[in-house]
Amino acid sequence: MSKLPIDVPKKKLQQVRMDMYRKVQREKRTKKRIVSVAIVSLFCLSLLFSIRVSPTIASHVAKIPGFEALVTAVSIDKGIQDIVDNEYYEEINAMQSKNGLSITLQGVIADHTGFVLFYDADSSFDISKLYLEDVQLFQGDDEMECGCTFLANADHQTHISSLVEYNFSEPIAYTSKDFKAVFHFNDKDKGNIEFTIPFTLQKEIAQEKIITANRTVNVDGQKFTITQIRRSPLKMALDIEIDEENTMQILSLDDIGVVMQSGERRESIKNGISKSGNIRDGKFTLYLQSDYFHDPDSLSIIIGAVQAVPKGEDFIEVDFGRNEVLTKPDYFDWDISVTHQSVSVAVNKGDNQGRLLMLHEAVKEDGTTLEHTSSKVSRDEQYVVETTQFQNYDGKAKIYLNYYSNPIGKNIELMIPVQ
Repeated sequence: MSKLPIDVPKKKLQQVRMDMYRKVQREKRTKKRIVSVAIVSLFCLSLLFSIRVSPTIASHVAKIPGFEALVTAVSIDKGIQDIVDNEYYEEINAMQSKNGLSITLQGVIADHTGFVLFYDADSSFDISKLYLEDVQLFQGDDEMECGCTFLANADHQTHISSLVEYNFSEPIAYTSKDFKAVFHFNDKDKGNIEFTIPFTLQKEIAQEKIITANRTVNVDGQKFTITQIRRSPLKMALDIEIDEENTMQILSLDDIGVVMQSGERRESIKNGISKSGNIRDGKFTLYLQSDYFHDPDSLSIIIGAVQAVPKGEDFIEVDFGRNEVLTKPDYFDWDISVTHQSVSVAVNKGDNQGRLLMLHEAVKEDGTTLEHTSSKVSRDEQYVVETTQFQNYDGKAKIYLNYYSNPIGKNIELMIPVQ
């Protein structure tokens, strides 16, 4: 079977190469690298994102310093693709060097719900033992309080291309466009290395688009309402409320997504925060890939399955002092073992469809929270063993199931008009 031809703009490539050559020849030696990198960056952004070239060409562009993390983000999130296509991604290209390590803040995506910093780290030494411990973000002189996650990409021993994502619990006000990012690295041999990189946003911050939905879904007598849909460049948020009169505890809305008028599907955020709030509290938010730069007449929300179990039967009760299981739901027939401060559940591989129970929520006898400290998963030919470790405690505790495969409804489709 012959391969499909790749649409490579040869004439454009040749022209860019000639322009680069003439430009470099005219510049002084000290300016050669700056000019060539700027031209390559401009061309690669245009080539990779504006004309949507093949993955083959994209993979080559990803190898160019400054593009690895951005190409990775685009490949897993169609909303990021839209951001770059619509020129909302902001290039910064600010570099600092210290102790043989150079940090380049390549670019930023900012809206009222979050921030994404794309950076490269290059060194003259082996950085396989270099760890990014924290990145503080300041607006003016005020540090921004938010959840911060790192995505590592250390394929080489002297180069890292990665991103830092911030998620704000409340929409932020852009009282200033002057920011600074403080990177805190730690190297086993060199100790702490800190970089402070100031930058100023030039683009206008996109305003959130809010759709009042108030669409109630009734699945086998169990109700929940999608109250509103909030659309920003970085994410689409579905705000959901659970009916207090439900007789079952809804645990999960599986495989939720939005199908656009073009037929393209926007799914849950894959890397980063996909949910906020606690479903047991009756209100929570699910985050999907953004469709901000599209203006549909309506949104089609698809829910693959609603997972629920009877109320009052959504937990395991254990005694950490005696290392034994006290009670478990009648439907829960998997093996449970309790050792000092940990609970392990062995699940047949075919029974839970690759989903974890996520036994992170626990309550002590006095009603206070028993903190979860770590989780690990091991596998053999037959079982997936999920082990959850808790803080030191030798009493009884209820450990709640955050997932269990018991669908009460499947393949639900909602059409919501965009007002």
